[in-house]
Amino acid sequence: MTKRKYLWMAGILALLAAVAWQANARKQQPADMLAVVVEPFQIRDGWGYKVNVDGKTFIYQDVIPGVPGNHVFKTKTDALRVGQLMVEKLTNHKIPAVSPAEIQQLQINY
Repeated sequence: MTKRKYLWMAGILALLAAVAWQANARKQQPADMLAVVVEPFQIRDGWGYKVNVDGKTFIYQDVIPGVPGNHVFKTKTDALRVGQLMVEKLTNHKIPAVSPAEIQQLQINY
């Protein structure tokens, strides 16, 4: 084989490798992964949140977790921020618990 044919073959292989890599990178969420979604809801004088896994309620939180007492979230945004933290923990295979320091870091007022 000539040098030119080797270059052509190398170029084609590189192109095929790039296409295969792109196709792999664009794959959607694997079929064995479950959808994890946070959903705020209004209660009493404030807000709470639910974390749904595959359409079923996994966490129902009607008070601010990690703080003493039974305080509700004052705003929908506060409930969503803590709920989103729970989603991140669940999807990263961590225990879905909240510490007082995390509540303070998220600037949740109660």
